Amino acid sequence: MPLPLGQTTSRPPLINRPFLTYVMINLCIFVGFDMLLPTLSLYLVDMGCSKEVIGFIFSTFAVSAVTSRLLASRLSQKLGALPVVRVGLLLCGSGAILFFAIQQEISYALARLLFGAGYGLTSTLIISMAAQSMPPSRLGEGVAYLGLGATVALAIGPLVGLWLVDNYGYGILFSAVALCYLLATSISLTLPKVSLAAPDKSQASLKNTLRVLKPVFKTSLLIFVYGLAVSGVSAYLAVYCQEKSLPSAAQFFVISTIGTLAARISSGRLYDRFGHRLVVPPAIFLIVIAILLIYLTEEAFVFYLASIIYGVGGGSLFPALQAMTLSSTPMTHRASSSALFYNAFDVGIGLGVISLGLVAGFTQTYRTVFLWAAIFMVSIVFFYFLFFPKSRPQKT
Repeated sequence: MPLPLGQTTSRPPLINRPFLTYVMINLCIFVGFDMLLPTLSLYLVDMGCSKEVIGFIFSTFAVSAVTSRLLASRLSQKLGALPVVRVGLLLCGSGAILFFAIQQEISYALARLLFGAGYGLTSTLIISMAAQSMPPSRLGEGVAYLGLGATVALAIGPLVGLWLVDNYGYGILFSAVALCYLLATSISLTLPKVSLAAPDKSQASLKNTLRVLKPVFKTSLLIFVYGLAVSGVSAYLAVYCQEKSLPSAAQFFVISTIGTLAARISSGRLYDRFGHRLVVPPAIFLIVIAILLIYLTEEAFVFYLASIIYGVGGGSLFPALQAMTLSSTPMTHRASSSALFYNAFDVGIGLGVISLGLVAGFTQTYRTVFLWAAIFMVSIVFFYFLFFPKSRPQKT
């Protein structure tokens, strides 16, 4: 029914000081994380670590991040969400300093362990805290905006990290990473006390938790398969560009960020208004097209076009699945649902890097990595329509 002339629909406010604070903290978390993406392996090689030792050091991050995420909800209930987040931020900063302070292999593993534990705690709880403050009818939009920090960080973090190493050395790099987390800790001091909704004792049993989180297993499977697919782009695009004499992978990711920013600004509103049906399938289609263009391309123009399409698809799909995860569980279990969601994504990336690396080794070319990555993305469509036959938009 049309509204009377001059009357507009009332939308609950989303952007306020606490929300912007969460966005800034999220930006700091991911800038620090992304500065180490291209530089940490270079540092470990320069320090004389073998490939086996480097693999072990990196694996400690995954183990500690997964473990800390599983503990994040319980810790926040006992100690409070904000104190746990601050401890997580300080663990990340301490890990960064430890990398350079004690130059021994065992200290590198310990540093990565601390960093992974802190990252797991902060990345899980920040989204849960922020989501609790969002109007339910604008959850999709809010999650998309919150992720802008991670998107901007992915564009500038690796470039800043490499620039610092080239011009000032590793000591300044690790100091800058630690400063990011110290800044995030300082910003968190402006937040009011936050208490995440927690289940009462009668609802805290394992059986009840599994029942409540049952819908999350569906979106977690989707994000797991998405992780399998995008791991190929993240891990093997650089060597593929060298193999086919394409422009650098750095250019691809910088350009894709433009598409990601545009998608995050608009896709959240579409999700809130029309439901996930208008966001998820088109996003999957765009990512498949982008990966196939990478697989087929021989020209720079097509390569750049693929990067924009890839950014739009990923910038739409990830926050939509995240919003579906959060909206499918009550407030009392959102920290647990976020942990399950992120762990599924990380495990997907880890297994994807291994499996697609085996594909590349068997076929003696990195080109087939992208064909299989596209196949993984197509399989998401089957699971999506199987698990979500109907779109259920949020009601205002």
